Amino acid sequence: MDPPLPDDKERRYSAPALEKGLDILEFLSESREPQSLQQIGDGVGRTKGEIFRMVAVLAERGYIERTEADDRFIVTDRLFRLGMNRPSNRSLIEIALPFMNAFADSTGYACHLAVPSGTQIAVIARVESTSHIGFTVRIGYRQPLVLTGSGHCLLSFMSARRRHRIYEELRREDPWIDLDALTQTLDGFRATGAVKRPSGTAEGVIDLSCPILDSHEGGAVAALTCPYLRTRQMPKEPEEILAALAEAARRISETLSLD
Repeated sequence: MDPPLPDDKERRYSAPALEKGLDILEFLSESREPQSLQQIGDGVGRTKGEIFRMVAVLAERGYIERTEADDRFIVTDRLFRLGMNRPSNRSLIEIALPFMNAFADSTGYACHLAVPSGTQIAVIARVESTSHIGFTVRIGYRQPLVLTGSGHCLLSFMSARRRHRIYEELRREDPWIDLDALTQTLDGFRATGAVKRPSGTAEGVIDLSCPILDSHEGGAVAALTCPYLRTRQMPKEPEEILAALAEAARRISETLSLD
């Protein structure tokens, strides 16, 4: 019989090689530019000799890749694709896509589905605009929760237990973050039932976002978001688009809770 796992306060098991590989992946995933072997070593606090074999294995297994021009490394989407293979993610995407397509067909606007990933959002599905002009994001797109409409939606409607856990992570990342002000903003969105706010990443775009609720989880498990950009070709008001988005999110939530 295996011994019981120790409490966090006592001690934890150590797997140095695994920790080294995870450190490298986390460092590269947070880097905007390709990194040299020396830069990776500096970033994870190790020498080039200590990480050389691990980098080679990660590249061989397809988790990172070498740029042809200057012999630097970037992280691939292999880990993301592994996460997408989780049954819960596959089920959510399969349920959501028909309603997302119906939304895009009826409004002419693009939409995407985002889930929480640590203190960030990760886009796991999208449907393009049926118009010649539109604004969309790619699958795998990641941004901090606190910067995006999807993130504010997720934080507003997720369970209190899950939000508390994310707050702790946010505080570790930024000790000066004003969580009281953030909570006040989120409570306002929760009261209205949806998020409508200027995009935190693109000028002129309004984030419209509605929660995908799962009765088993007790809160939001995803956010259905439309980057709204008013055009002369489609002079629809954001309230009209938000109403259609809310209906799509409601139908996805109902179907998901029955699954």
